[in-house]
Amino acid sequence: MSDNTKEKIENKIIDLIALNAKGRLVVFKPENLDNDLVVEKKGDYKKKVIALDIFGKDEINQLVEKADLKPVENFYLLVVSFDIVKQDIEDNFLVVPSLKFKELAGKNDFFKFSMSKKEFVSFLIKELEKK
Repeated sequence: MSDNTKEKIENKIIDLIALNAKGRLVVFKPENLDNDLVVEKKGDYKKKVIALDIFGKDEINQLVEKADLKPVENFYLLVVSFDIVKQDIEDNFLVVPSLKFKELAGKNDFFKFSMSKKEFVSFLIKELEKK
């Protein structure tokens, strides 16, 4: 995926979260560039965050072959498809926890982590509200 397309996808995900979280979440591109996006609960002084790395659906095979991803709690891989004509991400995408990535890579069984845009934002809210 080109840097330009990745930037567009990141911006669409930021807009998606901002629009559907109704001010409850803050999402930003971290300065350290270890992750593509970071999401946190607005006003959470304990600083529980969810880190996201974004990949195109055409990159999933490269991810599986690489399989050296470091499993970290609250770190997720977003596997999305970007419609160049509509300039938008498809409604359903994969949200794969890095803790389960190696286990799933051997089976190529990522599709149980498929969710819609609205489900994704609800998922983020629930994960960040967990103690």
